[in-house]
Amino acid sequence: MVTLTPNAQRLLHALFTDGPAYRADLARTLDVTRATITNLVNTLRADGWIEETDPEPGSLKNLLGTTSQLGVLVSVMFLVDTCTVALATLDGRELKQRTLDCSTTATPLERLTLGTDLTARLLTEVGLTASDLRAIHLAVDTQMDAQTGAVYAQNASSRWFGVNPKQHFAERFEVPVHAQNTARLEGLAENLWGAGRGHDDMLHIEISYGITSGHVIDRVLQSGARGGSGELGHAIYDWNGPECTCGNSGCLMQYASIPALLREHGAATRQAIDWAGFRRLVLDGDATATSIAQRAAGVLGRMLVNTCHIVDPGLLVIGGEVARELPSFVDEVAAVIRRRALPLVGRNLSIVTAQLDDAPAATARAGIESLRAIDELILAATDSADRAD
Repeated sequence: MVTLTPNAQRLLHALFTDGPAYRADLARTLDVTRATITNLVNTLRADGWIEETDPEPGSLKNLLGTTSQLGVLVSVMFLVDTCTVALATLDGRELKQRTLDCSTTATPLERLTLGTDLTARLLTEVGLTASDLRAIHLAVDTQMDAQTGAVYAQNASSRWFGVNPKQHFAERFEVPVHAQNTARLEGLAENLWGAGRGHDDMLHIEISYGITSGHVIDRVLQSGARGGSGELGHAIYDWNGPECTCGNSGCLMQYASIPALLREHGAATRQAIDWAGFRRLVLDGDATATSIAQRAAGVLGRMLVNTCHIVDPGLLVIGGEVARELPSFVDEVAAVIRRRALPLVGRNLSIVTAQLDDAPAATARAGIESLRAIDELILAATDSADRAD
């Protein structure tokens, strides 16, 4: 093919960043005439770079998107017992997604092999090969250096210690790999399609067997220098408190997570109980369980006052089993924040319950959207089209 004209490059860039669009919208975005758009579309369609995503024969009002000939993106997401892989075109349209169970006793290498094999299988199923990949978004459920892929030697990282997930995928597929923590990626999904939709500055809190946070600004997850931001569960509430798996004492997760609630209940009643049983007690109005849940909400609320004073989010979204399944928990957290936060922060902060809890499909899709927000990746994809024969 001939070298792409500047307008052709701009049109592809618009589809990469904004997704499929109508001809009229593209004309406005590029500030060109409808005739120019028609000529560009005809040329790019003939060369196989773009296609009508919902074709109606003879219509000029069909959405236009990029083809897999320009390349595809992959999002790989690991949870404790599953691996999900999503495959999409550069304009964000999902081609394939699948989730496989992963044994909780699987070795780190077995987990990685499951993910790489599933990625290769999905590519084959849609008629593509590894050479069609442009980038991979890799989310793992542990602390991993986003730059090097190193997993740090902590008890909480036992499922991944001894391997380098980022390096493993990069060597298998020979494309850039962008790493993220799975819990943080759930926050981006909540911002894109859940309770945070339409908000430019959102803080997402997940309260489950651990406690994490994710700060999203303008649809981009703020991950810190090496991907270590958002470890709210390991923020210190009391340096003389219970010992944590991270090696410190008094971390927030020792007061407000599911294991903490169950431990407190066992200490108070001398009876072992699981999460389902504790939840039933709270729903039935049991005084001991209710008091423990309220105390946890108070601790979390006070810690979030500190957090909100630092980042000043416009929206606070609280999710996870604790928030979703214990009545009034989010309301009690919100009441503490309203009472304790500085007026400039507290009075302008909206606090809501998450909508996308337990949604691996949406979280995997968020990995695709995270890739599409990387300017260098978009420029590289445009350049690859320009160099094609």
